[in-house]
Amino acid sequence: MNEGTSKGVLIGLALLVANAWAQYLLWFGEQGLIRWRHTEKELMAVRAEVGEVENRIHELKEEIRLLEKDPSAVEGVARRDLGLVYPDEIIFILPN
Repeated sequence: MNEGTSKGVLIGLALLVANAWAQYLLWFGEQGLIRWRHTEKELMAVRAEVGEVENRIHELKEEIRLLEKDPSAVEGVARRDLGLVYPDEIIFILPN
């Protein structure tokens, strides 16, 4: 084997190793495609959760508005959440 051929083989081998390393980093590295896809899924889940929380905030603000404006809404919450009744009312508990 002459010197030119062995240099070509070494350069080819070095390029092959560099390409293999670059592929490894591309797919499995800290910022690789697999990590990116995982992060993208996490982002979608967090965005969905944020949407749910924003909806709940909107519902609570609406309930606050109703409680400030409508006295019967306060009574409804007291009955529903606290189980309050008037003294002359009779409660019937039915089995399911």
